[in-house]
Amino acid sequence: MRYDNPQLIEALAREYVIGTLHGRARRRFARVLSASLVARRSVATWERQLAPLARCVRPVQPPAAAWAHIENAIGRRTSKAPAVFGRGWAALAASFALIAIVFGSLYFTQRSSVEQPTYVSVVTDQATGPVWLLQTFAQARALRVTTVNPKPAPAASSYELWMLPGGGAQPVSLGLLPATGNATLALSATQLTVLGNTPTLAVSVEPAGGSPTGLPTGPVIYTAPLLRT
Repeated sequence: MRYDNPQLIEALAREYVIGTLHGRARRRFARVLSASLVARRSVATWERQLAPLARCVRPVQPPAAAWAHIENAIGRRTSKAPAVFGRGWAALAASFALIAIVFGSLYFTQRSSVEQPTYVSVVTDQATGPVWLLQTFAQARALRVTTVNPKPAPAASSYELWMLPGGGAQPVSLGLLPATGNATLALSATQLTVLGNTPTLAVSVEPAGGSPTGLPTGPVIYTAPLLRT
């Protein structure tokens, strides 16, 4: 295997960071990292891109049987299981969901050496986990929306994404979210300016085609922190 191929290094670095590179392949790439500056830079880029996603995921209560499964897997009993796993558990679970995201977002990941996402957010359902991954690219004036867990909208309705600016300002729409698949939403200069003062995003259920008033009219079903990368 030729480790001087930039595309191969990029693919291996991506899987190394996500955690899907296993066994001998992972050990071989670890040795490559010790000798290759290009490989180390690629790993650092992926870590920088994905780390904010873990901070977006709320701590969760693992299933009651999870600790027993861990004990069986490692072949020994432990003293006591923790009551709640925090972000480490949530980030691990989220990483598997993000495998599909990484491989499904080829256009933007191929551009990663040119432009990194300026903002990132994960809209999460407490029952089913991440629903949408949101990545904003300031130079391209684009919001990349990737659906992780499809969520059909109610009949004759649409999901609309809103910025909730600080200081009590009124919500500002970012556009409609896809119930399935991916979408790229164009952003205006005004929307990008408001994003700079927005700590939180929200998703509301609106009539098909979006709010008729320019403000949320239906129930707000999700909120999510907006993080600058």
